[in-house]
Amino acid sequence: MKAKEIAVELDLQATPAKVEGVRSKARRLAERGWLLQETSGMFGVGRSAPGAGPSA
Repeated sequence: MKAKEIAVELDLQATPAKVEGVRSKARRLAERGWLLQETSGMFGVGRSAPGAGPSA
């Protein structure tokens, strides 16, 4: 998903300021392994995210 799509799904306005905030948070989550940064501006579910894999 793109940061703009994430912002819309979170019921935030799709203004550049809100989208940039979401992008910044998504990058931090990607650094921590919660999201995967697939390409520039694209994010997906990370492997260590709760519920991302099979339950143990």
